[in-house]
Amino acid sequence: MSEKSLICIYTNKDKNEFAIGLKEDENFRAMTKADEFYTRFVDVFDRLVDKNKIDWGQELKRWIAAAKKNETIFVEVDLTGYNEVSDRSLSEQ
Repeated sequence: MSEKSLICIYTNKDKNEFAIGLKEDENFRAMTKADEFYTRFVDVFDRLVDKNKIDWGQELKRWIAAAKKNETIFVEVDLTGYNEVSDRSLSEQ
């Protein structure tokens, strides 16, 4: 049974690379560039997901495409309670 999970999007300091993962994850599920530090939180959404069946790379591409159409997403997003700094990275595995 799937449960609602919080999906978080992060960017690097230059806001030109992105990563996606679940809030409870220690590592990102997908990123646009390996060995980058994704520390700036930019978006969050929740939905019913089977985290083992979701195509994380495709999900990240869809988010980036939507964000390009709505450039306000690249302005600092203050979602109190979710605006956390993270130093998670796939390179730490």
